[in-house]
Amino acid sequence: MEGMIMKNKKLRFVISSLVSGLGFYMFLSLPIESRYYGLLVGMVLVVISFWFGLGIFFEKNFNTRIMTVLLPILFFIGFGLFSVLLAGNFWLNLGLSLFFSLVAYLIFITENIFLVAIGFKTVPLYRAAYTMSLIITLFSAFFLFSSLSSFNLIYWMNMLVVFGLSAMIFWYQFWSIAIELPDDGKEKNRWAYVLVPSWLLSQLALVYSFWPVGLFRGSIYLVAMIYVISGLYQADLRERLFKRTWLTFIWIGIAVILGTVILTRWI
Repeated sequence: MEGMIMKNKKLRFVISSLVSGLGFYMFLSLPIESRYYGLLVGMVLVVISFWFGLGIFFEKNFNTRIMTVLLPILFFIGFGLFSVLLAGNFWLNLGLSLFFSLVAYLIFITENIFLVAIGFKTVPLYRAAYTMSLIITLFSAFFLFSSLSSFNLIYWMNMLVVFGLSAMIFWYQFWSIAIELPDDGKEKNRWAYVLVPSWLLSQLALVYSFWPVGLFRGSIYLVAMIYVISGLYQADLRERLFKRTWLTFIWIGIAVILGTVILTRWI
């Protein structure tokens, strides 16, 4: 019976991933003037697919329902906006949609492990799941920031949008880390871990609005800072922020700043 349940769960993951990929393909196939509406419909489809696949349609904990769909929503928006910048044709759209389905399946596996960890805390695959979620989060952030740069928004809009996106990213990061803690991080000041790093990222976005770093490099710099900040507060939440740990991440941050300065072409 247990094996059958697990098999059915994996089957739900596969079906839901393919449905999400189909929705992604339909989004890419829309005419340009309809893609923003398609983005909203696609987000709803992703949410329904993940609630169905994870079996949490009737989950009483509202926070759990939201957090389990936050990463796939961010990836759908970021990868979707990034993909429409490419010259689309049938085979390219199909390839992008299959890639989206694959990533969606990986997110299903990750979120399922997180849900198990909420109840049992000591789950052997938790660390692997967290690493996978961090990788997908960083890719999502890159796609989001790259897409944002293509809109050529005014500096204060860049700052506000990056702040909002970063808040969702760090909110998810806090949740995925706090799962392993005995009290689910209730004794920690969650909003400090969410709002402070989001504010720092928004200030970097403000600086990059005037700094000719370029679309690709600017996105990489912001993603690198997310990695640095995530590493620091992951260690802090787990009470393992030793001198060697924070020095390592500080040096990475300094390297990113130096790279920004050295690789910038002012003329």
